[in-house]
Amino acid sequence: DVAAESRVQFGVGGLEWEISDAAMVTEHRVLVIGMRASQMYSIKAFSGTASGDTTFQTQALPALLPAGTVMINDTAKRAPGWTLVNVQKGGPDNRPRSADPPMAVIYDEQGRPVWYTIDVGGPDIGGAVSTQLTDKGVLIGPTWNQQTTNGIRPREVDFAGNVIWECEHTACDPGKNVTHEAVKLSNEHYVILEYVTTGGAQNPIYRELDANSQVVWTLDWNRLLPAPSGSTGDWCHANAITIDIQRNEVFANCRWMGLLKTTYTNPTKQWLLPAAYGSKGQGDFTYSPTSIQFSDAHAPDFHPDDNTVIFYDNGGWSGSVDTTAGYHSRAIEYKLDTTAMTATLSWEFPGTFNVTDTWYTQTWYSPFWGDADRLANRNVLVAAGAIGATRHSRVFEVARDGQIVWEMRLPNNYGVYRSERIAPPLVRAITQ
Repeated sequence: DVAAESRVQFGVGGLEWEISDAAMVTEHRVLVIGMRASQMYSIKAFSGTASGDTTFQTQALPALLPAGTVMINDTAKRAPGWTLVNVQKGGPDNRPRSADPPMAVIYDEQGRPVWYTIDVGGPDIGGAVSTQLTDKGVLIGPTWNQQTTNGIRPREVDFAGNVIWECEHTACDPGKNVTHEAVKLSNEHYVILEYVTTGGAQNPIYRELDANSQVVWTLDWNRLLPAPSGSTGDWCHANAITIDIQRNEVFANCRWMGLLKTTYTNPTKQWLLPAAYGSKGQGDFTYSPTSIQFSDAHAPDFHPDDNTVIFYDNGGWSGSVDTTAGYHSRAIEYKLDTTAMTATLSWEFPGTFNVTDTWYTQTWYSPFWGDADRLANRNVLVAAGAIGATRHSRVFEVARDGQIVWEMRLPNNYGVYRSERIAPPLVRAITQ
């Protein structure tokens, strides 16, 4: 009958983590996340001067959900935190065609899932399912082929697994090819990507939705930068967007065309950093030297503090994981001079680094997915997704000197599209 705060501590072999709620209440409820599967946990609950102890046995992981295998874990050099990814169980044909549902998973530093959600509302048809940590939980992007009734709409789930937002109304109804990307903005709105087919060409359009899924803003790539003459089909292959409302900046990426910068207010083209694969002479930057130009890319990570941008350069399109075509993926960073309009190489991996694991120099190729993010310590987190009975995905962190400081591998035939290094949500480590 005395209002007090709520705290729970838990751990294996001792109390390691704490989750707290400062609200002064007489009825207490704390959501405990961050436990590993198949473990016996000690738990202690506190409220004011009262406390109580118990133990809790966690269940095994679902058969569909893979644990990761951490091969490298340099605690002195890697950035701290957990890693959020999507995970797809692959189909039998070495392509991302799965009858299984999409999964969003948070892995700890040892590669153990400590949070996950499996959306049983439909199959993960394309594997290009974005994930983003939000202020309330995790935003999960749509599955491919939204024009069919099998597609799953973008949705935000809280850490208890409850759907707290889902794209509704006409914005994501069947018949709309909503795919690849969903992001939550600082104004609590959501942005989705739709391919609109006109005259045989798939034109990418980003739409900002309010909490009721009403369209309040639109970025039409083809209006700002028309398709090259004669383009048909998936001529652009949009896959990512970053919007900074306060800076009035938008960075939208098309795999075949490159990175487009526009304004947020009354979207107006600022420049295009062109890809070599399909930009066909369009572009506003000169690469110095010309040989450093990226081929085709996913998920650019632009940093206005030093005008650098990191790409996951897929390296070419083969249509499968077959590497005999000579394609090779990489992470590459450019320094942009927006006065001289030049792009110079500031970092590349594997590049010329002496990398002993030949997977990075000879085998690494992702035809469908990929992500590269600069972390707070300036290391780069890379999601190298590959699907196939004899192929595995790697999520790894590489330092600026080319040293791999953290590497997690998934079992064969499990793909990843994106990765994000996050601070453990809700919990804090107990200082012993």
